[in-house]
Amino acid sequence: MLAKISSTTRVSPASLAPAVPLQVVPSAPCRSEAALAGAFEAGDFARLGPEARQALARAATRRSFGHNAFIYLQDDEARHLFFVLSGHVRLSYLLDDGSTVLHGILPPGESFGELGVFENSTYCDMATAVGALTTASIPIQAFRTLSERHPEIGDALARVVARRYRSYVTLTRDLSLKTLPARLAQAVLRLADGLGTWAEVKGRRVGLLGAVVNQTDLGLMARGSRGNVNRALKAWERAGWIGMQDRCILILDRARLEGLAVEEVL
Repeated sequence: MLAKISSTTRVSPASLAPAVPLQVVPSAPCRSEAALAGAFEAGDFARLGPEARQALARAATRRSFGHNAFIYLQDDEARHLFFVLSGHVRLSYLLDDGSTVLHGILPPGESFGELGVFENSTYCDMATAVGALTTASIPIQAFRTLSERHPEIGDALARVVARRYRSYVTLTRDLSLKTLPARLAQAVLRLADGLGTWAEVKGRRVGLLGAVVNQTDLGLMARGSRGNVNRALKAWERAGWIGMQDRCILILDRARLEGLAVEEVL
């Protein structure tokens, strides 16, 4: 039975057959001001009027990064607000003990670096490229000037900050769960929801984590070793809760995964 890979907004459709490897269709590179303006038509900036979008596009610079390249480091002075044009961005936080917590992988259409820009201070996390990445970046002073000229731009930034803060609260709650399976289940669901990817399996739409997320990422988000993450995923696969193929995870029984956290609380 074919499983059709798709996304609500961001991922190009592809087909997944049981014996056929996944094929990923890359986004076309962004070259013109009109294409840059398209970066502000999704997410929290989607409510902007045409004039405000064009103003942001004129102030933006297209930048490319290779796999695992640093866009900025934690505590760097915030100089730009970034928007993902193609590829993905890994956001993580370095703890005082030197360990790292992953709190998100962003797809095209998302923005990042907003907290430092909002406070006119430093970046509170670390941003790295996942695969080939293309961003639109806007200097902080230009963004502030445009926000004064177009108040709706400032409102959009406030929505981004509020949404990101809510995600941090959710992550803190998830990390407080005592067992790795419960934390891992929440990590899988959060990442799938954030990436907006899904698959059609036997006529049913299910969430999907593509190869852009690896088991090391899951371990960093769930605070577990890669080996323990692998064992938990294999157990869920045998139970029929997930499907695994070509480094992708199909969420076949979301209720079971959500139930792991509920059972721990009870």
